[in-house]
Amino acid sequence: MRSVKDSDGREWTAETVGRTSGLMSRSGLSKPELEPADIIRFTCRKDPSEPQREVTAKAGLFETFTAEELTSLLELAPKMPGA
Repeated sequence: MRSVKDSDGREWTAETVGRTSGLMSRSGLSKPELEPADIIRFTCRKDPSEPQREVTAKAGLFETFTAEELTSLLELAPKMPGA
């Protein structure tokens, strides 16, 4: 689990909560290739009314992301419905 701040200064936790495989079409190949993706969930620490957010990223990269990269992913991550 890691911490990041959004543009409003709120602190969020970022953690991988699973891994999925999706069909990823690669240019120049006739067949799609399976490529795993980690599911990264963001939870606002100070504001429990703020919906959690989730985004996928290439499997195994979570620990290598800088704080700035995680913040960018947070800004892109859609809010989870019903959360």
